[in-house]
Amino acid sequence: MRLWLFDTSFVVDLFKHENSALQLAAKTRGSPAIRAISTVTVHEVLRGVYYLYEGKTLGEKLRLAEEGLNQFDIIPYTYEIAKRAAMIDADLVKAGHMLPFADVAIGATALFYGLTLVAKNAVHFNRVKHLRVEGY
Repeated sequence: MRLWLFDTSFVVDLFKHENSALQLAAKTRGSPAIRAISTVTVHEVLRGVYYLYEGKTLGEKLRLAEEGLNQFDIIPYTYEIAKRAAMIDADLVKAGHMLPFADVAIGATALFYGLTLVAKNAVHFNRVKHLRVEGY
């Protein structure tokens, strides 16, 4: 069984119906797999909806976004994941590398649960030691 954690970039591309994301989504649906996202991804996606829309369209866009997000298992950002993220962040800073908080938190979630992280810019995440990353 494949164990996937999808980065926010994948979810956004899936919602935009980008071909590479659609193909990978079809592949993961066709096999026994855990298909998950972090609550950090939920935050980033919903923040985008609130930022881009208002008034009458906001409610419909939120409904569509939540419907799309609910097709995934949603993993909470827990104390244990925060602790792992803090360690990763400190290691990256000591090595002279920086990643945004959301990426560190999502990477820590994947590591904590032994999931393969799927991200558009897989190279971006290669700085995180022991993290299995797959691009699309």
